[in-house]
Amino acid sequence: MLVCAALTGCVGIAGPAEENPFRLGLWPLYTSDARTWAGVRETRTLGPFLHWEDQADQRFFEARPVYSSIRAERDWRWDLLYPIAAHRVQPDVRQTWLLLLARSRADLLRETRQTNIGLGFSGRTQQGKRYGGVFPLMGHFLERFGFDRIQFFLWPLFARATRGGYTETQILWPIFKFGRGEGRWKLSVWPLFGLKIREGVYKRYFFLWPFIFRAHERLDGRYPRHSLFILPFYGRRDAGPFASRFYLLPLYMKQWDRRNPEIQRLSLFWPIYNRGREADGREYWSLQPFYAQSRSKQARKTSVLLGLAGRSESHSDTVEERQSHAFWVNRWGTRKESGVETRYANLWPFYRSLHIQREDGSEIGFVRWPYLLPMRGLEPDGWDRHYNKLFELYGARWQDGERRSSLLFGLREVRRVRDLVWESWGGFIHLRRQAAVDLN
Repeated sequence: MLVCAALTGCVGIAGPAEENPFRLGLWPLYTSDARTWAGVRETRTLGPFLHWEDQADQRFFEARPVYSSIRAERDWRWDLLYPIAAHRVQPDVRQTWLLLLARSRADLLRETRQTNIGLGFSGRTQQGKRYGGVFPLMGHFLERFGFDRIQFFLWPLFARATRGGYTETQILWPIFKFGRGEGRWKLSVWPLFGLKIREGVYKRYFFLWPFIFRAHERLDGRYPRHSLFILPFYGRRDAGPFASRFYLLPLYMKQWDRRNPEIQRLSLFWPIYNRGREADGREYWSLQPFYAQSRSKQARKTSVLLGLAGRSESHSDTVEERQSHAFWVNRWGTRKESGVETRYANLWPFYRSLHIQREDGSEIGFVRWPYLLPMRGLEPDGWDRHYNKLFELYGARWQDGERRSSLLFGLREVRRVRDLVWESWGGFIHLRRQAAVDLN
């Protein structure tokens, strides 16, 4: 037997805020959603273009597509025409950037600072030492790019870098390079010849770059690796039981393990035909661009037309996952891990959804339609906050027994908590009803 409470409607606010989450509004100029018991207030002006949301610990504002900001107790960030310009404030880092034209980053814990404006740069190390310059005219770096100090003058005419007791000088880069110190040597007259040596670790040489290479590497390891390449005619590499050869690259390439003949990789007319078996038992073969597959005891993957479409499956003691994809960006599948099941679908440009069901039966997820920009940026939600919301005709999200949905930028909004449903049309007509309950 189905029992449903009488449907009630009114213009304006129906009942106290604790019972009805909707406020007075006039869609699309203004709509408001206040839930005082949850510490949340959400306001939209001019449809999807202006949006405010106050939560217990965060405040959001978007003036799409130009500007957005998120404030929390210890964090603050704003974006301008994402991802062109941005500012981030965190407990230990503060940074600002404008494309590649200007960038500033301050590490508040280490008390270091780096600033770039056009070709000019400046900074301060943890010890308080300052550096700067105008690239490529003249300047120096301190504790950057893996060196203690880098100085340059009319680069690539002259540059010098030091790290510990090692010093490297470059003149007319990349032609002349000289380096020495701490058991290391470097000499290069590019492209005629060059050598790079570190005592007991490696020795590398080249002649008539990029045709002839010789190297002895990992000399301090279990299996020192010795290589000789005469491109494109011949190449060999040996490291203990592991070996590889190629002839008339890319006509023939092969790698194998002398201890186990079954472990090998073979390529003919690379990358067209590839076949192999790995030490972990994975087997694969491909005939590009038409078909590729790999399989092992715990996983299987197939794809066609250079990944245009495909399917993958994997499982272990704690994780089981299945995924399919088409046209590269469209993906859908399921994942089960430690009692949590996740279902997702990205069908560009129409649809995106995520549904997570926990072991205790609680759920969290969302649905968006359409979803025009599937890109990812500096933050996962950057494109959503600035652009995707402008085109989202329908959206829904649910968490911890509450489900909310919005149609046409707030023209119709529905909120359901357990057996109670609130419905709003344009923010000024509100309906409250009890959801159908099966008593049998």
